[in-house]
Amino acid sequence: MRRISALALVLLTAGCSSGQSGNTNYSQFLQIARQSLSASFGKVRVTRAQAAAIPYASMGFMQDGGNENLVVLGTDQGGEQLWTSAAKVVIVTRDGRIARTLGLDHDLSGMTARGGVLPSPAAALSAPFTSTRLQDYPEMDMYGVLVACSARATGRQTIKILGQPITTMRVDESCRARKPDWSFTDSYWVDTDNGRVWRARQHIHPTGGIIETEIFRPPG
Repeated sequence: MRRISALALVLLTAGCSSGQSGNTNYSQFLQIARQSLSASFGKVRVTRAQAAAIPYASMGFMQDGGNENLVVLGTDQGGEQLWTSAAKVVIVTRDGRIARTLGLDHDLSGMTARGGVLPSPAAALSAPFTSTRLQDYPEMDMYGVLVACSARATGRQTIKILGQPITTMRVDESCRARKPDWSFTDSYWVDTDNGRVWRARQHIHPTGGIIETEIFRPPG
C-alpha cells in the first residue's frame, strides 16, 4: 500500500500516464484534476460533458450510493489498472474487480487468488465457476481473509452510461467468508464481445463499503 500511496502522490503532483497517448504535462493534469474534483460535488452522476472533457481513460465511482466521482487511469500494467483522482482516492482494478483501494471510508489493501489465477467475471459467460481468494483489511487487523465465491451469468441487460446504451450480460458473484462472518453478492455488467466490465457493484469491506463503478472512456 505504501507503493500505491506513493504512486498516487506522484500522479497528483507531477503528471499522469494513461497508457494511451503518452504523458500529460503538469498543467494538463491540473486541469484534469480540477474537472474530476468538480464532478464529485452534488448527489448527481458525472455528465457526458464532464467525461468528454477528459481525453484519457476514465471511470466513475460511487461509494455507498453517494456522489459519483471521476477517476483517471494512471497506470495499466500486468493486468492491473490504477485509477486516481484529485480527491486522493486510488482504486486498483483487475478484470473489472476492485483489487485494492486507498482513500475510501473502508479500504481493501489486497486481494490474491488462492491456489491459482482468479477467473475474470467474463469467464462466467462460458460457464459458472467457483473461486477462492485472500483479502486484507488492515483497519480490522485482518489479513488473508478467506473468501469463497461462485459466479454465474444471470441474463442479458442493456445499461446506459452517459446516455449511451450498451448491451451486456449481467454476472452475479456470491461470496462468503467465515471469519469474519460475511456474505455478499457482487454484480458485473460484462460486454459479450470483448469481456470488458462496463459497470460493477462490489462489496469491498466487511464493515461496509459498496462501490459502484462504470467505465466512461476505456483504455486503449
